[in-house]
Amino acid sequence: MRLLRIIILLLFITAVTYTLFELQRQSQSESDVLRLTMCDVGQGDALLIQWQDTQVLVDAGRGEKVLQCLWSELPIFDHTLELVVATHPDSDHIGGLPLVFDQFSIRSLLLPPITRKTADFAAFHESILRESELIGHVTIAKRGQKISLSDEITLTVLSPLESSAETVLSAEEGYFPVKDGESNNWSIVLLLEYRHFSALLTADAETPIELALIQAGLVNDIDVLKVGHHGSKSSTTDALLDKATPETSLISVGKNNPYGHPNEVVLDRLRSRGVKVLRSDELGAVHIESDGDKYWIAQ
Repeated sequence: MRLLRIIILLLFITAVTYTLFELQRQSQSESDVLRLTMCDVGQGDALLIQWQDTQVLVDAGRGEKVLQCLWSELPIFDHTLELVVATHPDSDHIGGLPLVFDQFSIRSLLLPPITRKTADFAAFHESILRESELIGHVTIAKRGQKISLSDEITLTVLSPLESSAETVLSAEEGYFPVKDGESNNWSIVLLLEYRHFSALLTADAETPIELALIQAGLVNDIDVLKVGHHGSKSSTTDALLDKATPETSLISVGKNNPYGHPNEVVLDRLRSRGVKVLRSDELGAVHIESDGDKYWIAQ
């Protein structure tokens, strides 16, 4: 009997603790703080944007690590993502999305206008069809598209540079296949803006896209740069850094990865300009918060 009472007491304490934790999370979500999290998904990309009760997931790495990030960041009883962006169909960006679709409702899904003939893309495609009841509006990204998270927070699609008609994934029209090595430059590049704070999320876009964005007048002074292609020397050009002048950079990369990411050339470019470098292989998940006037690295 005494043991039973102890068990009941422990369950009660656990329930109260979870309730208080949830109330604290809800209180935090009602503040005016925008939270950007670079999830630790190893050699891949996954970024979580949170504003009050709105959550946006940009890519999901491969495997289950993205779920650890989501369950640790989202309120306990919130199983909905308002927007998921699959920047391009490489496995280190979309490989974890079938698991996300299995555990969360998705109100909107934003896709690039390309496909790949790979097992990971086939699994991704099949998961969208299988979970169609839990996935809302599916659109193809197009340059100039603006997504409002609030009256003051927007995500603007800067690339793909070519326009595409809005369609759904199950339709053949509007999508075309690309070969190995060609998908990076079809990445969805996003500009996140909250009053005086801005972050450029470049996915795996390489030099040609960076130069095209500059030529189109789409790159201006920013606070935070999500370094392209995990710090590969094919991205994060001098031209981009000179135009964007970021103060802080995020590099999503796996420990001891076989690609040599981030490349020392890229790190030198960042260091020479005094840009703070935050790497997931060294720090794990990284959190940046902003009140729209200033930003800070959060715990």
